[in-house]
Amino acid sequence: MRAAVYHGPRDIRVEEVAEPVAGPGQVLIEVSRNGICGSDLHTYLGSSTGGAAMHVPGVVLGHEFAGTVRAVGPGVDDLAEGVAVAVAPIEWCGTCWPCRQGWPNLCRRLAIYGGYRDPLPGGLAPLVAVSRRAAFAVPPGLGVVEAALAEPVAVAVHAVRRAPVALGSSVMVLGAGPVGLAVAQCALAAGAATVVASDLSPARRQAAARLGATVVVDPAVERPASAARQLNHGGVDVVFDTTGADPAVDDGIGALRQRGTLVSVAGWQQRAALDMGRLMAKEIDLRFTMTYEPAVDFPVALALLASGAVDAGVMISDHIPLDEVVGRGIEELLHHPDRHVKILVDPASG
Repeated sequence: MRAAVYHGPRDIRVEEVAEPVAGPGQVLIEVSRNGICGSDLHTYLGSSTGGAAMHVPGVVLGHEFAGTVRAVGPGVDDLAEGVAVAVAPIEWCGTCWPCRQGWPNLCRRLAIYGGYRDPLPGGLAPLVAVSRRAAFAVPPGLGVVEAALAEPVAVAVHAVRRAPVALGSSVMVLGAGPVGLAVAQCALAAGAATVVASDLSPARRQAAARLGATVVVDPAVERPASAARQLNHGGVDVVFDTTGADPAVDDGIGALRQRGTLVSVAGWQQRAALDMGRLMAKEIDLRFTMTYEPAVDFPVALALLASGAVDAGVMISDHIPLDEVVGRGIEELLHHPDRHVKILVDPASG
């Protein structure tokens, strides 16, 4: 079968690889769609920090995917062939201190399908074998194509769970890409009364407005902090940063009320320059999120997608064949991010 294989920075090749089989405790999935993630862009460019710097050469890429079970391995008796599933693409050891606390996303030996740290082939291929615990049945009312968004939505679910978003609270989301839009919708589902979304892209600001943002801001024209204070004189309760950019975070600090909470969701590619004096003067709580806890966050993500509380249709901007994953996928997102939200790859096409 043909798959997108990572060989190094700016070297992703669609080439022949062996078809996988379902081993003990595994399920074999026919992939319907695989989304292109911002971390895939970092990997392609050549990252020196975080998960994107840990890719194993020679491994099939892709960690945002859903598909249909085609076979199950020995020991799997609770999932049948033909069931549509979304994949939570992390693997954990179960024995280190974070794992023993029930925090698999913080495992000291965390690995991700798509070749992060361990050679676990990902979803940019027609077939992929994953552990049974990674596969979550798609609920009624949700298509398998749209279920490919479960992974970034689970990131958002986890971020909102990590934040004090309460009924009637006010929220700002910095960056209206796939994760930012999902965070905005999850915050609304959690009870937020006001959501301010900030992004440089007109298309993404438009998507944020369609998805329920109270106010959308172009940070090149208006400071998000000013917009936030116009809505809430003291500032917002919670700011989620999905940009990983110092100017955006600085705006977020300015937008927060005293004793507000700044939640970093972004995959930072450089050291941050934080104004610690302003954080101290306002007694700001600073929190971070790392992926998700699969057993907790994936069912919620799938339920939100199935109910329409998170609108997959607005977030999906294009479907492309596997052979064009670099040109119409990765390179397109690098050079024209303003034209897209989420590009999905069909591994069976092209």
